[in-house]
Parts: sequence; structure tokens; C-alpha cells
Amino acid sequence: MRAAARGVWRAVARTIALGLGAAALPGPVAAQEDFRAAEIDRPVRVEDAHPIKFREWEFQSGVRGSIGEGDRGLLGLLEFKTGLFRNGQMGIEIEGGIERPSGDGTGGGIESASAHLLYGLARETVSLPGVAVRLDASTPGAGDIGHDDWQFGVTGIATRSMGRLRLHGNGGYRIAGEADGGDYWRFGLGADYPLGLFSRAILADLYVEAPVSAGRARVWAEIGTRLQVSNWSVLDLGLATRLDEWDEGNANVEIVVGMSRAFGIPGLTRVPRYPNPTIP
Repeated sequence: MRAAARGVWRAVARTIALGLGAAALPGPVAAQEDFRAAEIDRPVRVEDAHPIKFREWEFQSGVRGSIGEGDRGLLGLLEFKTGLFRNGQMGIEIEGGIERPSGDGTGGGIESASAHLLYGLARETVSLPGVAVRLDASTPGAGDIGHDDWQFGVTGIATRSMGRLRLHGNGGYRIAGEADGGDYWRFGLGADYPLGLFSRAILADLYVEAPVSAGRARVWAEIGTRLQVSNWSVLDLGLATRLDEWDEGNANVEIVVGMSRAFGIPGLTRVPRYPNPTIP
């Protein structure tokens, strides 16, 4: 009897231990993959070659603050985008804020309103990277920091996975008026890497804007993180600096903070009927 009682207590102890261990494990949570997305200014400039899901909508907001010895300012961004069709997304953005150039007064306004179309030309395979093309158009702005003329851009994007590490390459051309600095080439190399089971990714890039006419290239080095804070929301934090200004003694730093929120619109997203099997 005593041996049998000891066996029962051992079984109870094992059951309690297994229950406590299961309770300590994180439960399954749906839709926790948005933190892997590399999107412009969320928080680095380089983006990946993957459009958002078909018929999914996403709202993004964020601010980029410049501090240091040189120009200072605060720029805010509001963006809506959607998976307009399979392998393609469309978005509209409004960007504005305030700036205080060195030695001058403070000015503000709307920098521009923009629209973009991103289309995935090829999905990533075992031997080839994912490839996409992005088209942009921006209107003139308003206020002291507003663009004077229309701007247009085209960018080629490639993404290659190497295990958990993803590498991204961006290259394109931007058409801008002389009052806005003129045309320029832009190139970027970036990477992202997820951190274990924490629904968090580290991102970094090196981004260059090279004017076609006179003027030196603008070079940024950036690092940041994207953190999934709920099933559909992602928080992004980043730091950036202008490397080309270091030779002037201006180690200016930019701080990026933003939030992305994915959602669907009833009636536009088809949900399959739930099967109702008969019970024999």
C-alpha cells in the first residue's frame, strides 16, 4: 500500500511540474511576423522586396528628430498603404515638421504629400533573391520646409536570406527640381536579424544619396529595432548619423520613433466559410 501511495504521489508531482512548465512557455500568438519587415524610415531607410499581404491595410506614423551641432528639427510621417493586388502594394504619405538650420530661425510646414507603388517582380528562391521595383511621386509642399517642385523616383530592391539573416540592396534615381537640390542617385545596403523568441529584429544600413550635379554625397549610417508589441502592432526605434558631416566636426544624430498597425476592412477581405461537419 505504501509503495502504491508513493507511486500516486510521484505521478501527481510529475503532473504539477509539467503543468507549471507549460504555463511558463509563451502561448501561440497569430500574425507576429510584421516585426521582420524592413520599411522606409521604420526605422532605417533601406526596405525589403516584399509587399504587404494582399488586401491587408497598414497605418504607419513616426517622427525623426535631429540633434547635434548642425541643423536641428523634427519631421513627422503619416502613411496608409494596402496590398492593392497580389505581389503589389500602394501607399500615400504626408510628411511635415519643423527645422532650425544653423544660425537661422525656426521654420515649419508640410514637406510633401507622396504616393508610391511597389511591385514584387520575383519571389525569393533557393538560388535567387526576391526582387521588386518601387515608383514614387511627391507633390510640392507648403511652408518653410516644403518642396518647391514635384519629385519622381524609381528604385530597384533585392532581398536575400542567409539563414535567419536577411540582406537588402536598394538602388534608384530621384528626379527633383534645382530648388530642392536637383536630381540624385540613391543606394543602400541593409540587413535585419531576428532575436530569438522575442518577436524583435535588429536592423542596420548604410545609405547614400549622390547628387547628379555639383554637391557632395550624403551618407547615413543607421541602426534600429522593430518590436512586435501586439498581434497587429509594431514599435520601431532607431539611431542615424550623417557620416559625410563628420569632417566638419558635426557628429549630428537622428532619433527615430514610430508605430505600425496592420488591419483589415470587413467586406474587402474574404473569409472562407467554416466547415460544419455532421456528427455521426
